[in-house]
Amino acid sequence: CSGCFAGLGGQTAAAGGGATSAARQKNPPAFQDFTLGAISLRLETWPGFRVGGELWPSGAILAHALAEGLCELPEVAGRCVLELGAGPGLPGLVCGAMGAWEVVITDREELVPLLQRNIEHNELSGVCRAETLDWELARDSPLAAAKRQAIGPWDVILGADVVYFEEQDPLIDVMLALMTPGVTTLVLAYRERTSADRSYLDSVILPKLDVHRIDVSSERGDCE
Repeated sequence: CSGCFAGLGGQTAAAGGGATSAARQKNPPAFQDFTLGAISLRLETWPGFRVGGELWPSGAILAHALAEGLCELPEVAGRCVLELGAGPGLPGLVCGAMGAWEVVITDREELVPLLQRNIEHNELSGVCRAETLDWELARDSPLAAAKRQAIGPWDVILGADVVYFEEQDPLIDVMLALMTPGVTTLVLAYRERTSADRSYLDSVILPKLDVHRIDVSSERGDCE
């Protein structure tokens, strides 16, 4: 597969299970307004609803880089974009606001209501939608490249804080299922969490891609 590795920092986060309604009753939602270039977005997060309910730094940095048109990143206007392990979904929302043709923002089932709320908060229902994506079952998903022949391939796939040594096989599974060789650009926003994650990234993920690494510095931290 062709791909792009963008080292845009942050702490690695993964969504977990739980009862959505019970978690939100215990911890009221929080809201934050973002101005990213010419784009204004409101983001709802669910503090305490595992780590997937909150925005982590690399997701914010990737969103800013996309909105500011960092030249090394792929164009998203008019393109088909999917975000993996999105949490609140800020990078995917940015793509929707920037004129992407289709944006699917994905995570585990319990986080889809949060994603849907953020799509609605920003009036992006016409271009963005939230869907459950089980990485281990990605080949059977309607989002798989093989199932999208009538629609067209994914042009850009985003992943912020998705590199976990513990999840290495599922991540490879979803990459291979969704990407179309020679067409899809994979943008990974990553900062090292453990040496095992780094080794997995360097020895397993990146050799499967045509890699372009981007180093970025921002007020939210240095990126590799």
